[in-house]
Parts: sequence; C-alpha cells; structure tokens
Amino acid sequence: MPLLQARGLSRHYGGIRALDDLSLDIYRGEIFALIGPNGAGKTTFFDILTGFCTPDEGGIVFDQVVLPRGEPHLASARGIARSFQNIRLFGELTALENVLVGAHRRLQAGAWDALLRMRRTREEEAGAAARARDLLDYVGLAAHAGSRADALSYGDRRRLEIARALAAEPLLLALDEPAAGMNASETVALAALIRRIRDDGTTVLLIEHDMTLVMSLCDRVAVLDAGRKIAEGPPAAVRDDPAVIEAYLGRGRHAR
Repeated sequence: MPLLQARGLSRHYGGIRALDDLSLDIYRGEIFALIGPNGAGKTTFFDILTGFCTPDEGGIVFDQVVLPRGEPHLASARGIARSFQNIRLFGELTALENVLVGAHRRLQAGAWDALLRMRRTREEEAGAAARARDLLDYVGLAAHAGSRADALSYGDRRRLEIARALAAEPLLLALDEPAAGMNASETVALAALIRRIRDDGTTVLLIEHDMTLVMSLCDRVAVLDAGRKIAEGPPAAVRDDPAVIEAYLGRGRHAR
C-alpha cells in the first residue's frame, strides 16, 4: 500500500483551476518530487495535504486513513509535517525554542500538570529539550541553539525549519522549495540532509525548481501543468518527456 494516495483532487478559484483531477501515489521510504512551472498547482496540493485548504473534489488517504479536510492540526497528528515556500519561523525565539514548538504535539502533560509543575511535566520538558538539541545537531545547527532565529543566515533558517518539522516525528516530510535562495554549497548540504532524513525512515515530498537537485536526489517525479499531472516516473524519463519540455519551454521550442 502507498503511504499516500491522492485521488481526483480538484480545487477551483473562480474560473481558475488550481488543481484539476490530480491523482498520485507516494510510497514509504522514497523521495518524491512535485515539479512544474509557476502556477501549476504544486503549493495548492501541499495546502490540501496539510489541511490549509479544502479540495472541491477528491480526497487523500494517508497511512490507510482518509485525511480530514481543512484541519492542519489533524494532518499533523496523522504524521505529516511541512516547511513553507516563505520561511515561517518565530524570529524572536531561539533556534532551540523554535524546534520545541514543533515538538509540542508530542507532549502528553495537560494544562494542570504544567501549571502545577508536576514531575511528569518536568520530565517531558527535559526530554523534549534533549530531543530538540539532538535535532539541531542533526541539521548542523548545534552551535546556534541559543541564537535568535532572525539572526541566523538564510541557509541556516531553512535547516532550522526542517529541524522544527522533524520534531513532530512525521511519517511524511513535505518541503516547499527548500533550496530557494541557497547558494551551491548550501544546496549540496541540503541534498545530503534530505537523503539522510529518508535513509533514517522518513518519506520526503519535495516541491523544487532546482532541476539539478531534483534529478540527482529524487526517486520519482510528478509534473504538474495548469493543475493537471502531465508526467510521472523516474527523473530521467520525466526530464525527456516531450510534454514536460513543452510545459517548461513552450510549444515548439524543444524541437529547435
């Protein structure tokens, strides 16, 4: 069984079809990329997957359970974590505190336990802090645990977002253009981190415009154009698909 099954997803904004009858499968343990020109519907799919918007038609089965519509906290509880195209960190908090925010849904102590500083609460908080420090080390930010998020470099903030998402212990990590704005060395380090995440047991879904990164990193690729899936398969096969070339370069240009 696939980890994720999307069937017949459609989302309309007036006369614009952001997604048009999209179906795809994502399997456990793979790095799957969703690519396409700007406006193809990629982020709309991410928003539906993570509960930030609802489809007009269709649905998603994740880990053999139908995902509820429009409920981000329930998508997170099912095991889906994401980053955003535009970095969304708490700039005034430290890197460690940002990761602890991601760990919140794993904490079990209730409000009274926290208010009364019960032993269970103290133990959970200590465990969460240790896990957060481990994750900062995992993404290469251990030395910046006490630094404010808004004082970090652009590449470090991208990695901090990934650490925060991993704190929720997801089955699927959805990354929206994680390499955007990175230089060449940062992109190479990012690719190594994503491979490590996959190798450690987390399935990765990627939206990315850096085709060199996509072709070298991903196991399978699906291509969207105007909300519809026009190709899917191994990176090399997708790269050479005439429909994909036309979508990126325009009709006729690929024949020159």
